[in-house]
Amino acid sequence: MSTHSAANANRQYGQLKSLKCVFCNVEKPLDAFSQTQIAKATYNPYAPPSYNKKPKTITCKQCTSSQNTHLTCMICAKTLPLEKFAKNQRRNAEKARCIKCNKKREEEDVWASEADTDSEDEFDF
Repeated sequence: MSTHSAANANRQYGQLKSLKCVFCNVEKPLDAFSQTQIAKATYNPYAPPSYNKKPKTITCKQCTSSQNTHLTCMICAKTLPLEKFAKNQRRNAEKARCIKCNKKREEEDVWASEADTDSEDEFDF
């Protein structure tokens, strides 16, 4: 039997009892890691050989950052839940504007004052 079979990968997973977190540098049992991190640490028979040889950065649940549930609007400086921001505003958290501030900005008439360059008598042809 080849050493690169799926059966061997499953055997390795069964033998694996703990992993070391790269952030806290502590050897922890498998239940301290997400399934994604465990899968990342185990041998992948479908990946190129170079992938399996590289050291993996495995982080435990405690050291893994949680998902953002709130953002701070750069205009009004209020910390609001994600629902108060448009989806495209959520992509760049540092420059996010809440829906209320975006509406105020849209209501402002940008073209209220005419620019001096628009007048026809300025140009001599």
